[in-house]
Amino acid sequence: MEAPVCSATIKRTLRRELQAARQGLPASDRARLDLRICGHLVRGLEQSAGLKLSAYFACRGEPDLGPALAALHEAEHCVHLPVLVEQTLQFRRWHPNARMTANRYRIPEPLEGETCPADQLDWVLLPLVAFSPLGGRLGMGGGYYDRTFSFCLQRSMDERPRLIGVAYGLQQVDSLPLQRWDVPLDGVVTEQGLRWFERPDR
Repeated sequence: MEAPVCSATIKRTLRRELQAARQGLPASDRARLDLRICGHLVRGLEQSAGLKLSAYFACRGEPDLGPALAALHEAEHCVHLPVLVEQTLQFRRWHPNARMTANRYRIPEPLEGETCPADQLDWVLLPLVAFSPLGGRLGMGGGYYDRTFSFCLQRSMDERPRLIGVAYGLQQVDSLPLQRWDVPLDGVVTEQGLRWFERPDR
């Protein structure tokens, strides 16, 4: 019983420390880093067309993807945002004029629009609190993404969707305590660029 308690303690500590570090970024630095992240995302998709993407609306100091969402929409990609449905997520089509409503965490969601099944998305841009060099992801603790994308634990790395974490470089840690249900990332984008993970165990 000691391992789960220790793991939970480590995760709580990491969440507290890294959220504080992220929210402590000066506004000018945050704006500069957000633009770099958005630029890397848009350039990473320049050679693709008509992809089905999921992103997020930033909260609690997460990188703001607003400029990238508008650019990706203009490039005719199908942009979706997560919508809470009980304990999992659905992905509803978004456009710049979409009507929005706040969910129970006060995060904006599209009020209407067609939905895309999770296994039909091409890229999923995930918020996170911490990530490791092997693609481990620490979220806020709700487990929504892990439950929604649990099927990815059984897929090969060349199958869709590609799960890409979005973070600042300061959110990288050496390692993370992971459970068997934790869905790993395929890649991460920070102000330093977009990089893909190699995991020989998958």
